[in-house]
Amino acid sequence: MTLFLILAAISVIAAFGVIFNRNVVHSALSLLVNFATIAVLYFTLNAQFLGIAQVLVYAGAIVVLFLFVVMLLGADLGEAIPSWITGRNIFLAVLGLILLTVIGTAVFENVISGMQGNFTQNISEDFGQTQAIAAVLYTEYTLPFQLVAVLLTVGVIGVVWLAQHQQRHRFRKVVAVLDSAWEDEAQRDGDDLLRVNWLKREAIFDFDWIEIIRATDEDVERFTRQVGNDPDEWRRSGYRQMRCIVEPGSNLSENTLRLLRSIFGEVQVKKGWVDA
Repeated sequence: MTLFLILAAISVIAAFGVIFNRNVVHSALSLLVNFATIAVLYFTLNAQFLGIAQVLVYAGAIVVLFLFVVMLLGADLGEAIPSWITGRNIFLAVLGLILLTVIGTAVFENVISGMQGNFTQNISEDFGQTQAIAAVLYTEYTLPFQLVAVLLTVGVIGVVWLAQHQQRHRFRKVVAVLDSAWEDEAQRDGDDLLRVNWLKREAIFDFDWIEIIRATDEDVERFTRQVGNDPDEWRRSGYRQMRCIVEPGSNLSENTLRLLRSIFGEVQVKKGWVDA
């Protein structure tokens, strides 16, 4: 009982890590921990086949497929979430509680049993549980077993197609612009350049350099605060190699310029270069 409670606690904590992690890679790793603890629970219930299948199929293939999707499609890891308390989340939470109540009632007040098969407990002990399941799986249920492989293959093909479709619409360079006089949120300059006005979006996104055209010290401080708190370590490490261009119309104070130099590699103010 103690081992079950420990494994159950680890599994639940890992499940919450999947939901609340802001980094998709960390979420996938939390999912891997969840699958592994469930596999151990199967082993403790003398269900060796299910435990091995859990490790090979879910902890192995499914998590790798998730990471494959993340690497091909990418993910916007810096989308601002104003609040978790939304109508949809409340509805899902209530629905989850109802589902847990129904399942808990069915488990604790009833005996759940399936249809009696050809393999009795004695045959399973003599022949081996895994061997008994495999004998049925590769004879009577061969077609459904192969269809599962086809389903995973279709998923991989779909991911590759989506990645190619997204790549055709992806810009090679993205510029973060701070311009209070610019009404639009984004503007496309040619086929390879996209200019995004951060003052209209105020969310972290992947960009290659920064242009501060018309912005106040408060605007720049909000921008640097959000960049400094970027949860993506890979993106945060690239800020020291980025260029920041400050146009004369901003009239930023020296303290604000010092703050920019502490984050970005090069800061160009008006006509001269100021190295960080």
